[in-house]
Amino acid sequence: MLMMMKAPQNIRESKGETASVSGRLLSLLVCPLTRAGLIYDAKAMRLISLQAGLSYPIKGQVPIMLEEAATPLQESERAKFSNKPPPGPAL
Repeated sequence: MLMMMKAPQNIRESKGETASVSGRLLSLLVCPLTRAGLIYDAKAMRLISLQAGLSYPIKGQVPIMLEEAATPLQESERAKFSNKPPPGPAL
């Protein structure tokens, strides 16, 4: 039986990207460190945790949700995926 699924609520896709990882799988995933929602970056095949400042790789449509496999986000990447504008210069 086929079921229509709503878009995952705890996963946001980066703008202009199409999903290649199962939406159902993405809807279940959270950051293993912060338990916060993730952002799916289909272009770079990774999941972004803004709260942890990490990105988790996706290999062969399988997210690798291990702290050892994660890479730190640069400030420019955080600003790109954040809903907030980048911080202004310090006065």
